[in-house]
This record gives sequence, C-alpha cells and structure tokens, in this order.
Amino acid sequence: MNFNQFINKKNIQMTADEHNVYQFLQHYDEHWASIYKDKILVGRDKVTQRLITSIHRENLVHGRDNSQLLNRRKFAGYDVNVIAILEIYFSKSNIYLYAPVTGQHAFDRLDVEGPFYYRRGNNEDEFKRVLHPNLILDWILTEDEKLDNHASMQFRDDLVNSAANMTFALSFQYFTMQNDRDTLFKIIKDNQDSYLRSEQAVIEGHPIHPGAKLRKGMDAFENFKYSSEFAQPIQLKVVLLHHSLSCIQTLDANYNDSLRRTFPDMFKNLEQELSNKVDLNDYHIMVIHPWQFDHVLYQDYRDEIEQQLILISDYSIPYYAGLSFRTLVPKSPDQSPHIKLSTNVHITGEIRTLSEQTTHNGPLVTRILRDIMKQDKDFSKYYSAVIDEIAGIHFYSDNDENEEIQTHRSEQLGTLFRNNLYHFIPKNVTPVIPSSLVATYPFNKETPIVSLIKIYQTSHKYDLFEEAAKAWMIDYSKAILGLVIPLYSKYGISLEAHLQNSVVTFKEDGSLHTIYIRDFEGLRIDEYRLNQAGFTTDHFHGKSRILTNSSTSVFNKMFYSTIQNHLGELVLTIAKASPQKTLENEIWQHIAIVLKDIFANMTHISTDKRKEIEKIIFAPIIDYKCVTTMRLEDRSHEYTYIKVNNPLCRNNDL
Repeated sequence: MNFNQFINKKNIQMTADEHNVYQFLQHYDEHWASIYKDKILVGRDKVTQRLITSIHRENLVHGRDNSQLLNRRKFAGYDVNVIAILEIYFSKSNIYLYAPVTGQHAFDRLDVEGPFYYRRGNNEDEFKRVLHPNLILDWILTEDEKLDNHASMQFRDDLVNSAANMTFALSFQYFTMQNDRDTLFKIIKDNQDSYLRSEQAVIEGHPIHPGAKLRKGMDAFENFKYSSEFAQPIQLKVVLLHHSLSCIQTLDANYNDSLRRTFPDMFKNLEQELSNKVDLNDYHIMVIHPWQFDHVLYQDYRDEIEQQLILISDYSIPYYAGLSFRTLVPKSPDQSPHIKLSTNVHITGEIRTLSEQTTHNGPLVTRILRDIMKQDKDFSKYYSAVIDEIAGIHFYSDNDENEEIQTHRSEQLGTLFRNNLYHFIPKNVTPVIPSSLVATYPFNKETPIVSLIKIYQTSHKYDLFEEAAKAWMIDYSKAILGLVIPLYSKYGISLEAHLQNSVVTFKEDGSLHTIYIRDFEGLRIDEYRLNQAGFTTDHFHGKSRILTNSSTSVFNKMFYSTIQNHLGELVLTIAKASPQKTLENEIWQHIAIVLKDIFANMTHISTDKRKEIEKIIFAPIIDYKCVTTMRLEDRSHEYTYIKVNNPLCRNNDL
C-alpha cells in the first residue's frame, strides 16, 4: 500500500483564519506570505497529530479500543523514524484512519506525525490525504452524537484557528532563521536575554493539546503584535484605579509603595502627568494589556472613566510576551517585575482573563511557601525554589447589578506582579523555560535538552550519551521532585509545576543549577491538611478554586503537572535522541529511585501517610488528564481522567 500522493498545494482551499493570516503577510512581506502558503499542510498536520494522539491515549469514542498497530513495511514512502502505522476504525462512518507512529512512550503515549491518510471500509486500495483536523472531528462526532453540542462547535473553530496560527508560527521560523544552523540551545544561550529568547523559541506551544496555537479573539496583525514567537515589543498601558473600586494584595509592603519601589520611573512620570489633576494617594496603579485596553476598557468601564474613577495615563512600559501570552516580561538588563494580565482572548483551552482569587491569593500563597521553606529543612537539600508573586490588584464594584456582572467585570481588569528572575539568579548561569528544552527549529533538529546532555557528557567524561542522560535526569528530577513531593506530602500543596510554569538555570558544564516554580493560579491545596500543618486559609479569597477537600484532585494536579507533563516530555525527548530502546524505561526507574529516596529522607511525616502516598505514586496504573475529552465535554475546571500504565511502577531495581 502506497500513501504517497501528489497534493497540489495551489489547490488547497484556505480557511477564513488562514486567509486572514495570508492577507496580513502579503502586506507585511511577500516572501513570508509565500512560505506561509507552502507550509499550510505542515501546520494543519501538527494540530491533527495532537488530535490523533488524544483519540488514542484518551480512548476518545473508543478510538483506542478500535485501533491496531500495523507493520510499517506494508506501507511505502516512510523513512526509518516511522516504527509502525496506527490504524483507527470509526465504525459509524466506516472510515479507517492511518497515522505514522514515531514512538511509543510512557503513560501510554503514542507519538504520530503527518502526513495522515484514510480510506472508506469498502475500498481497500483508495487512500486519501487528511487535509484538515476537522475531518477527523466529523468522524468523532458521528461516533458519539452526545458530543455534537455547543462545546464541539467551539472546538471545531478552535482547530481551524489553531491550525492557521500553527502555520503562522512555523513559517516565521522558516522566514527569519533561514541562515541559522547552530543548535537552538546555542542560539538561546548566546542571546542577550537567554530566558526571554527561550520563551520565544517555543513555536508549537502545548505539546499534546490540539488547541496549542489557539488565539481566538485576535486577528493576524494582533497575533503578530502580541504572541511571544514573533518577539515584538509591547507597550503595556498604565491606568489608575480609585481605592473604592480596587481590591489589592501585597507580599510585604503597602501596594503603592511596593510598586513605587519596583517602578520608580513610572511613578515619577505619573506624578508629573497627573498630580495637578487628582490626588494620586486616592488611586492604585494597574497595568493593562494593550489588547484589553483597545477592546474592553472603554466598552465595559466607560462610566468609571467618565467619573474619573479610572484614570488613563499616557505613560506606557515596553515589555515582551512570554509563552503564556498574558504573562509579559521586560528585556534584560531591565529587572522590573514580570506581569500577568487579564486578556479576554481564547488561548489553548480557556478565556485568559484573571480571576479575583488569582490576584488576591498570589501573594498569600507566596507568604505561606516562604514560611514553609524557611522552617522546614527538608527543602534545603534540593536545588529548587519558587518565584514570589509580590502584588495583585483587580477591579471590584459594589454597584454592579448582579454577581454575574460583578464577576465578569472584576476578571476583565486584573494585574499580578511576579519577581523578576534576574534579581536572584547568578550571572554565570543560563536561564530557560523548560518548554524550550524540547523545542526545535527547521534547520537544526537537535533539542536543547540533548545539547545540554552532550555538553554534560563531555564535561563529565561519560563515554556514552545514554549514561550521561541518566545522570543528568537524576539531578533534574531530584531538584523538582524535592520541592514538589514534600510540599504535597506534608502540607497538601500541589504546585502546577509543568514545563511552562517553571524556569531552569544551567551551568557552563551543562549541569543543572536550580529549578524555580512559578504561577500559583492553577495549584491545588488540600485545605484540611494545610490547616493541620499550622497554616490558616481564612484570608484566602471566598471564590478560591485552589482550595479543595478532594485528595484525589490534589494528587492528580501534582502528578500530572510535574511527572506526566514536565518530566514525561523531557524523558521521551531524550529517548527519541537515542537508538537504545530501553533508555526511557531505565530513566523512569532511576526517577522512581529518586522518589523513594525523597520519601525515605522526609521528616515530620507519619509512616502510614508516607506509605499511603507511595502506594498511589508507584501503582501499576495511574490517572491521566484527558485534555481533548475535557474540551468536547466542556469541562475546563472539572477534570476528566483515564487510567494509563505508570512507568514509576518498580518492576525491577537498577
């Protein structure tokens, strides 16, 4: 059977979102526009890849039950990196879907890559190219009519938008990096601001979410201006919010004093601009994303502006988008705080506004974590820490008509300030976001994690890459798990320590220096256990979703974020770089030993509690979060899980 088909790219009909991008690029640069048009199927395949992986892993519409792995030798046209062909049968449509498999990994992960093909059941020989992920969505909805609802209609739009923006981002690399051949790690390391460059290097976004490049609510020009991969300076807007309409929280000092200390130039300019008009002591400073400023501020807060309860300054501050889009950072050597903002834009799976609890709780969680790590000597053994959230503010009006309107308006205007990492990292280390460790670019496919291990191998005189990789991952896993596991086990705090919510610094010899975990919006806290440990939660926001009495949700948050997502992506990327088929499992067994050692050396925890946690974490099967199923079922805050095989189950001792 031969999948090779000539696809005349000139005949591919663009979606409305793709056409929007193409039109923008025609005005911006004809050459880039030409690259974009040429790469449309590549971008679509990247989204299709994530959808097919989800179908199989989540057993969506019984896709895994109705699948099999076929010998690649039966199919012509694939190179040696394809190890098998995945066949999924959609019975109600009588369709067979075919996806080239490039790897089988821990937690039942099956990696596939395009191009993808399908055939109708009554036609053995006629294979057709999958030209868009929404074709597969049609088959999913035919299989289970209950999923054909408002959520799936939104998901259909998401796939269209994500595919268009995936091509947008990929074509940018082809356009701007065509003369580069260095490894991506060297490009990052040699940049004036390595950390910012690492954020901008993560072109493909979330590694498994079909909505990885979703930017719904923005046109192509806005996407170009505000998404991290395009590296454009963004002028953040500054407004003053009257005390009567502001809810504030700070880590140490008075709110305005705290900001005056971190933004001295801003205060000087505001005093010159506004002190003759109003008493600045009656207001609090708020930073607003320019997209939010243009699309939301005058629409939803016109009365407050007219009454001078919201003052709009002419002053702005130049920042750059991070990978999370709504978190923005200054370019080094500027060491102003990182800023998390509200944006009414649909990114990945959610509208990225900023909840009241996020701005309120951030400094409070920081204070608790500070106290824990100061008092508990267990944490001093490991090269890991957290990044402080120093101040937060959100709009709040008692005069809003009802709670729904009040909540909507409060979440549209919020600002959270986070400590800048350059304040506390040494000058001789390279800081990166871990998401960049698994990234590539078209002209050099070596991932930064592989580059680092090769440097480490040379520096530490390992004969084999695989031996260096195991030692490197032992150090890495010990650092992150040494922070996450005791916090969970003893205090009921589950950090959301995935690849995007972390910063890692590396030494010149490729070895780890320190791992930092940031962003407390999505963490989970077992309220009872934290209270039992002597920390009150009475001062947390009344709408706090981070507080729960569900021990399962707290464990799953910790395990999915840190082990399945963070360590899982690193381990499989290392495994892909080696011909040694046992390497992935061997690394996981070493991580299991690291975990055992952390538990064994943990103080002030009962033997029963420790054994209870170990029984779950080393169980043969474990919960896996179903990202695509959740989108189709419209469950953004109530997670859906499926049981998968757990590589930490210690079948053998090394």
